[in-house]
Amino acid sequence: MARDRRPTLADVAAAAGVSRTTASRALADGANVSADARARVWAAAERLRFQPDHLARSLRRGSTMGVGIVVPDVAIAFYATALKGAQEVLETAGYHVLVVNTERAAAREREAVRTLRAHRVDGLIVATSGGYEEIGVPAVFFDNTPTEIGAGAVVMENDAGVSLLVEHLAWQHGHQRIAYVGPPDAGFPDAPFVQLAARERLEGFRAAMGRCGLPLPPDYVRTSDPRLSEGVARSATAELLRLDRPPTAIVAGADTVAIGALKALRDEGRRVPDDVAVVSFDEPPYADLLDPPVTSLDRHDRELGSRAAELLLAALGHGDGGGLEPRIHRVPMQLRRRRSCGCGA
Repeated sequence: MARDRRPTLADVAAAAGVSRTTASRALADGANVSADARARVWAAAERLRFQPDHLARSLRRGSTMGVGIVVPDVAIAFYATALKGAQEVLETAGYHVLVVNTERAAAREREAVRTLRAHRVDGLIVATSGGYEEIGVPAVFFDNTPTEIGAGAVVMENDAGVSLLVEHLAWQHGHQRIAYVGPPDAGFPDAPFVQLAARERLEGFRAAMGRCGLPLPPDYVRTSDPRLSEGVARSATAELLRLDRPPTAIVAGADTVAIGALKALRDEGRRVPDDVAVVSFDEPPYADLLDPPVTSLDRHDRELGSRAAELLLAALGHGDGGGLEPRIHRVPMQLRRRRSCGCGA
Protein backbone atom coordinates (compact mmCIF):
# COMPACT_ATOMS: atom_id res chain seq x y z
CA MET A 1 0.00 0.00 0.00
CA ALA A 2 1.33 3.47 -0.91
CA ARG A 3 2.62 5.47 2.04
CA ASP A 4 0.51 8.55 1.21
CA ARG A 5 -2.77 6.64 0.91
CA ARG A 6 -5.13 6.27 3.84
CA PRO A 7 -5.80 2.57 4.61
CA THR A 8 -9.30 1.35 3.71
CA LEU A 9 -11.54 -1.40 4.97
CA ALA A 10 -10.54 -3.41 1.90
CA ASP A 11 -6.88 -3.16 2.95
CA VAL A 12 -7.73 -4.44 6.43
CA ALA A 13 -9.77 -7.31 5.00
CA ALA A 14 -6.94 -8.31 2.65
CA ALA A 15 -4.34 -8.16 5.44
CA ALA A 16 -6.53 -10.29 7.70
CA GLY A 17 -7.47 -12.75 4.95
CA VAL A 18 -11.21 -12.21 5.28
CA SER A 19 -13.97 -10.60 3.23
CA ARG A 20 -14.86 -6.92 3.56
CA THR A 21 -18.19 -7.90 5.13
CA THR A 22 -16.45 -9.96 7.81
CA ALA A 23 -13.95 -7.19 8.46
CA SER A 24 -16.77 -4.65 8.85
CA ARG A 25 -18.65 -6.91 11.27
CA ALA A 26 -15.53 -7.61 13.30
CA LEU A 27 -14.67 -3.93 13.70
CA ALA A 28 -18.25 -3.13 14.70
CA ASP A 29 -18.33 -6.04 17.19
CA GLY A 30 -21.09 -7.60 15.12
CA ALA A 31 -22.35 -11.18 15.19
CA ASN A 32 -21.44 -14.15 12.98
CA VAL A 33 -17.67 -13.56 13.22
CA SER A 34 -15.39 -16.18 14.72
CA ALA A 35 -13.03 -15.23 17.53
CA ASP A 36 -10.02 -16.06 15.33
CA ALA A 37 -11.25 -13.87 12.44
CA ARG A 38 -12.13 -11.03 14.81
CA ALA A 39 -8.63 -11.13 16.33
CA ARG A 40 -6.97 -11.13 12.88
CA VAL A 41 -9.07 -8.17 11.72
CA TRP A 42 -8.29 -6.06 14.78
CA ALA A 43 -4.59 -6.92 14.54
CA ALA A 44 -4.55 -5.88 10.87
CA ALA A 45 -6.44 -2.65 11.64
CA GLU A 46 -3.92 -1.73 14.34
CA ARG A 47 -0.96 -2.63 12.15
CA LEU A 48 -2.28 -0.52 9.26
CA ARG A 49 -3.46 2.26 11.62
CA PHE A 50 -6.90 2.04 10.09
CA GLN A 51 -9.41 4.73 11.17
CA PRO A 52 -13.07 3.90 10.43
CA ASP A 53 -15.11 6.61 8.70
CA HIS A 54 -17.61 7.17 11.49
CA LEU A 55 -19.42 9.96 9.62
CA ALA A 56 -20.11 7.77 6.60
CA ARG A 57 -21.25 4.94 8.83
CA SER A 58 -23.54 7.29 10.77
CA LEU A 59 -25.08 8.73 7.62
CA ARG A 60 -25.84 5.22 6.38
CA ARG A 61 -27.78 4.46 9.54
CA GLY A 62 -29.45 7.92 9.64
CA SER A 63 -27.79 9.22 12.80
CA THR A 64 -24.44 10.83 13.55
CA MET A 65 -24.76 10.19 17.31
CA GLY A 66 -23.74 13.81 17.77
CA VAL A 67 -25.37 16.53 19.88
CA GLY A 68 -24.62 20.25 19.65
CA ILE A 69 -24.55 22.35 22.82
CA VAL A 70 -24.83 26.12 22.36
CA VAL A 71 -23.81 28.40 25.25
CA PRO A 72 -23.32 32.18 25.54
CA ASP A 73 -20.03 32.02 27.46
CA VAL A 74 -18.32 28.74 28.26
CA ALA A 75 -15.91 30.56 30.62
CA ILE A 76 -18.73 31.34 33.07
CA ALA A 77 -18.94 28.74 35.82
CA PHE A 78 -22.69 28.21 35.43
CA TYR A 79 -22.47 27.26 31.75
CA ALA A 80 -19.31 25.21 32.23
CA THR A 81 -20.87 23.16 35.03
CA ALA A 82 -24.18 22.66 33.20
CA LEU A 83 -22.20 21.58 30.14
CA LYS A 84 -20.38 18.92 32.17
CA GLY A 85 -23.69 17.57 33.48
CA ALA A 86 -25.14 17.33 29.97
CA GLN A 87 -21.98 15.84 28.49
CA GLU A 88 -21.84 13.08 31.09
CA VAL A 89 -25.41 11.96 30.37
CA LEU A 90 -25.02 12.17 26.59
CA GLU A 91 -21.69 10.34 26.42
CA THR A 92 -23.03 7.58 28.66
CA ALA A 93 -25.80 7.14 26.08
CA GLY A 94 -23.21 6.86 23.30
CA TYR A 95 -23.40 10.39 21.90
CA HIS A 96 -20.49 12.72 21.28
CA VAL A 97 -20.80 16.43 22.01
CA LEU A 98 -19.92 19.48 19.93
CA VAL A 99 -19.81 22.73 21.96
CA VAL A 100 -20.11 26.21 20.43
CA ASN A 101 -19.65 29.51 22.24
CA THR A 102 -21.66 32.54 21.06
CA GLU A 103 -20.34 35.41 23.23
CA ARG A 104 -24.02 36.34 23.80
CA ALA A 105 -24.33 37.53 20.19
CA ALA A 106 -27.46 36.54 18.23
CA ALA A 107 -25.58 36.60 14.91
CA ARG A 108 -22.91 34.24 16.24
CA GLU A 109 -25.61 31.96 17.61
CA ARG A 110 -27.29 31.72 14.20
CA GLU A 111 -23.93 30.95 12.62
CA ALA A 112 -23.19 28.33 15.28
CA VAL A 113 -26.53 26.57 14.80
CA ARG A 114 -25.99 26.47 11.03
CA THR A 115 -22.52 25.03 11.57
CA LEU A 116 -24.00 22.30 13.76
CA ARG A 117 -26.58 21.59 11.05
CA ALA A 118 -23.71 21.12 8.59
CA HIS A 119 -22.24 18.57 11.02
CA ARG A 120 -25.62 16.77 10.96
CA VAL A 121 -26.08 16.66 14.73
CA ASP A 122 -29.04 14.64 15.94
CA GLY A 123 -30.19 17.26 18.45
CA LEU A 124 -29.36 20.49 20.26
CA ILE A 125 -29.15 21.80 23.81
CA VAL A 126 -29.29 25.60 23.73
CA ALA A 127 -28.92 28.52 26.13
CA THR A 128 -30.11 31.08 23.62
CA SER A 129 -28.98 34.66 23.18
CA GLY A 130 -31.75 35.39 20.70
CA GLY A 131 -30.27 33.85 17.57
CA TYR A 132 -31.74 30.35 17.63
CA GLU A 133 -33.37 29.06 14.48
CA GLU A 134 -34.87 25.68 13.64
CA ILE A 135 -32.59 23.23 11.82
CA GLY A 136 -34.92 20.24 11.73
CA VAL A 137 -33.70 18.39 14.84
CA PRO A 138 -35.05 18.23 18.43
CA ALA A 139 -33.88 21.08 20.65
CA VAL A 140 -33.97 21.44 24.44
CA PHE A 141 -33.35 24.83 26.06
CA PHE A 142 -31.94 25.96 29.38
CA ASP A 143 -31.39 29.32 31.09
CA ASN A 144 -32.96 31.72 28.52
CA THR A 145 -35.72 29.91 26.62
CA PRO A 146 -37.94 30.72 23.63
CA THR A 147 -41.70 30.82 24.11
CA GLU A 148 -41.92 27.88 21.71
CA ILE A 149 -39.76 25.48 23.67
CA GLY A 150 -39.17 22.73 21.14
CA ALA A 151 -38.59 19.40 22.86
CA GLY A 152 -38.60 20.99 26.32
CA ALA A 153 -36.74 23.30 28.66
CA VAL A 154 -34.97 23.11 32.00
CA VAL A 155 -34.63 26.37 33.92
CA MET A 156 -33.89 27.58 37.40
CA GLU A 157 -36.56 28.82 39.78
CA ASN A 158 -35.37 32.37 39.21
CA ASP A 159 -38.16 34.25 41.00
CA ALA A 160 -38.30 31.83 43.93
CA GLY A 161 -34.51 31.97 44.30
CA VAL A 162 -34.41 35.77 44.46
CA SER A 163 -37.29 35.66 46.95
CA LEU A 164 -35.17 33.51 49.27
CA LEU A 165 -32.45 36.17 49.24
CA VAL A 166 -34.78 39.12 49.82
CA GLU A 167 -36.77 37.41 52.57
CA HIS A 168 -33.59 36.35 54.35
CA LEU A 169 -32.24 39.92 54.36
CA ALA A 170 -35.57 41.38 55.49
CA TRP A 171 -36.77 38.82 57.99
CA GLN A 172 -33.53 37.47 59.42
CA HIS A 173 -31.45 40.64 59.41
CA GLY A 174 -34.04 43.41 59.44
CA HIS A 175 -32.97 45.22 56.26
CA GLN A 176 -35.49 47.68 54.84
CA ARG A 177 -33.39 49.37 52.16
CA ILE A 178 -32.48 46.59 49.71
CA ALA A 179 -31.14 47.27 46.20
CA TYR A 180 -30.79 45.01 43.18
CA VAL A 181 -27.94 44.96 40.65
CA GLY A 182 -28.23 42.45 37.84
CA PRO A 183 -28.32 41.56 34.14
CA PRO A 184 -30.72 43.50 31.88
CA ASP A 185 -34.35 42.45 31.83
CA ALA A 186 -34.97 43.74 28.29
CA GLY A 187 -35.49 41.17 25.55
CA PHE A 188 -33.26 40.63 22.56
CA PRO A 189 -34.16 43.20 19.85
CA ASP A 190 -34.50 40.57 17.11
CA ALA A 191 -36.00 37.85 19.31
CA PRO A 192 -38.70 39.24 21.62
CA PHE A 193 -40.08 35.72 22.06
CA VAL A 194 -37.20 34.74 24.37
CA GLN A 195 -38.05 34.43 28.06
CA LEU A 196 -35.07 35.83 29.94
CA ALA A 197 -33.83 34.37 33.21
CA ALA A 198 -32.74 37.92 34.14
CA ARG A 199 -36.31 39.20 33.74
CA GLU A 200 -37.64 36.49 36.03
CA ARG A 201 -35.05 37.38 38.66
CA LEU A 202 -35.90 41.08 38.59
CA GLU A 203 -39.64 40.41 38.66
CA GLY A 204 -39.07 38.03 41.55
CA PHE A 205 -37.08 40.70 43.39
CA ARG A 206 -39.85 43.30 42.99
CA ALA A 207 -42.52 40.83 44.08
CA ALA A 208 -40.54 39.75 47.15
CA MET A 209 -39.98 43.37 48.19
CA GLY A 210 -43.74 43.90 47.95
CA ARG A 211 -44.53 40.80 50.02
CA CYS A 212 -42.09 41.99 52.68
CA GLY A 213 -43.77 45.43 52.73
CA LEU A 214 -40.55 47.20 51.76
CA PRO A 215 -40.28 50.34 49.61
CA LEU A 216 -38.45 50.06 46.29
CA PRO A 217 -37.22 53.42 44.97
CA PRO A 218 -36.42 53.32 41.22
CA ASP A 219 -32.79 54.19 42.00
CA TYR A 220 -32.45 50.91 43.90
CA VAL A 221 -32.68 48.83 40.70
CA ARG A 222 -29.65 48.76 38.39
CA THR A 223 -29.48 46.59 35.28
CA SER A 224 -26.98 46.88 32.46
CA ASP A 225 -24.44 45.17 30.15
CA PRO A 226 -25.50 41.59 29.21
CA ARG A 227 -21.96 40.41 29.97
CA LEU A 228 -22.19 42.26 33.27
CA SER A 229 -18.48 42.55 33.96
CA GLU A 230 -17.15 43.18 37.43
CA GLY A 231 -16.28 46.73 36.37
CA VAL A 232 -19.88 47.52 35.39
CA ALA A 233 -21.18 46.11 38.67
CA ARG A 234 -18.52 48.04 40.55
CA SER A 235 -19.70 51.33 38.99
CA ALA A 236 -23.36 50.53 39.66
CA THR A 237 -22.61 49.80 43.31
CA ALA A 238 -20.64 53.03 43.68
CA GLU A 239 -23.65 54.93 42.33
CA LEU A 240 -25.91 53.29 44.88
CA LEU A 241 -23.58 54.33 47.70
CA ARG A 242 -23.77 57.96 46.59
CA LEU A 243 -27.56 58.14 46.99
CA ASP A 244 -28.98 60.31 49.78
CA ARG A 245 -30.36 57.16 51.39
CA PRO A 246 -28.06 54.37 50.19
CA PRO A 247 -29.17 50.75 50.55
CA THR A 248 -28.07 48.71 53.53
CA ALA A 249 -28.14 45.49 51.48
CA ILE A 250 -27.54 44.53 47.85
CA VAL A 251 -28.94 41.53 46.00
CA ALA A 252 -26.57 40.62 43.14
CA GLY A 253 -28.27 39.00 40.16
CA ALA A 254 -25.09 37.20 39.05
CA ASP A 255 -21.76 36.13 40.53
CA THR A 256 -19.81 38.81 38.62
CA VAL A 257 -22.11 41.42 40.18
CA ALA A 258 -21.37 40.15 43.65
CA ILE A 259 -17.61 40.36 43.08
CA GLY A 260 -17.93 43.86 41.61
CA ALA A 261 -20.11 44.98 44.51
CA LEU A 262 -17.60 43.68 47.07
CA LYS A 263 -14.78 45.54 45.32
CA ALA A 264 -16.77 48.78 45.19
CA LEU A 265 -17.61 48.54 48.89
CA ARG A 266 -13.96 47.95 49.69
CA ASP A 267 -12.96 50.96 47.57
CA GLU A 268 -15.45 53.12 49.48
CA GLY A 269 -14.27 51.90 52.86
CA ARG A 270 -17.59 50.18 53.65
CA ARG A 271 -17.60 47.05 55.75
CA VAL A 272 -19.49 43.94 54.68
CA PRO A 273 -21.89 43.09 56.22
CA ASP A 274 -21.72 45.74 58.99
CA ASP A 275 -22.33 48.70 56.66
CA VAL A 276 -23.80 46.95 53.61
CA ALA A 277 -24.80 43.29 53.29
CA VAL A 278 -24.27 41.50 49.97
CA VAL A 279 -26.00 38.34 48.74
CA SER A 280 -25.72 36.71 45.31
CA PHE A 281 -28.10 34.73 43.11
CA ASP A 282 -25.15 32.89 41.58
CA GLU A 283 -22.50 31.34 43.76
CA PRO A 284 -19.20 33.06 42.95
CA PRO A 285 -16.18 30.79 42.44
CA TYR A 286 -14.72 29.90 45.84
CA ALA A 287 -17.56 31.82 47.55
CA ASP A 288 -16.59 30.41 50.94
CA LEU A 289 -13.00 31.67 50.57
CA LEU A 290 -13.87 35.31 49.82
CA ASP A 291 -13.61 37.90 52.58
CA PRO A 292 -16.28 37.80 53.78
CA PRO A 293 -17.64 34.53 52.40
CA VAL A 294 -20.65 35.28 50.19
CA THR A 295 -24.21 34.18 50.94
CA SER A 296 -25.64 32.77 47.72
CA LEU A 297 -27.94 30.18 46.17
CA ASP A 298 -27.03 26.59 45.47
CA ARG A 299 -28.36 26.35 41.91
CA HIS A 300 -27.58 22.71 41.10
CA ASP A 301 -26.00 23.71 37.79
CA ARG A 302 -24.81 20.20 36.97
CA GLU A 303 -28.28 18.79 37.57
CA LEU A 304 -29.75 21.40 35.24
CA GLY A 305 -27.44 20.26 32.44
CA SER A 306 -28.03 16.57 33.05
CA ARG A 307 -31.80 17.01 33.03
CA ALA A 308 -31.64 18.95 29.79
CA ALA A 309 -29.70 16.03 28.31
CA GLU A 310 -32.30 13.54 29.60
CA LEU A 311 -35.07 15.55 27.93
CA LEU A 312 -33.16 15.55 24.65
CA LEU A 313 -32.49 11.82 24.82
CA ALA A 314 -36.22 11.25 25.34
CA ALA A 315 -36.95 13.36 22.26
CA LEU A 316 -34.43 11.22 20.35
CA GLY A 317 -36.20 8.05 21.44
CA HIS A 318 -34.04 7.07 24.42
CA GLY A 319 -35.93 6.81 27.70
CA ASP A 320 -38.68 9.02 29.08
CA GLY A 321 -36.64 12.10 30.00
CA GLY A 322 -36.19 10.89 33.55
CA GLY A 323 -39.91 11.36 34.13
CA LEU A 324 -39.54 15.11 33.73
CA GLU A 325 -42.94 16.78 33.58
CA PRO A 326 -44.09 19.30 32.53
CA ARG A 327 -42.04 20.12 29.43
CA ILE A 328 -40.69 23.21 31.22
CA HIS A 329 -38.93 21.78 34.25
CA ARG A 330 -37.65 24.05 36.99
CA VAL A 331 -34.70 23.15 39.20
CA PRO A 332 -35.12 24.36 42.81
CA MET A 333 -32.42 26.19 44.76
CA GLN A 334 -31.39 26.41 48.39
CA LEU A 335 -29.91 29.30 50.37
CA ARG A 336 -26.29 28.99 51.48
CA ARG A 337 -25.83 31.30 54.47
CA ARG A 338 -22.40 32.85 54.91
CA ARG A 339 -20.98 35.97 56.55
CA SER A 340 -21.65 38.53 53.78
CA CYS A 341 -25.28 38.80 54.91
CA GLY A 342 -24.51 38.90 58.62
CA CYS A 343 -24.93 35.23 59.44
CA GLY A 344 -22.34 33.56 61.63
CA ALA A 345 -19.50 31.42 60.30
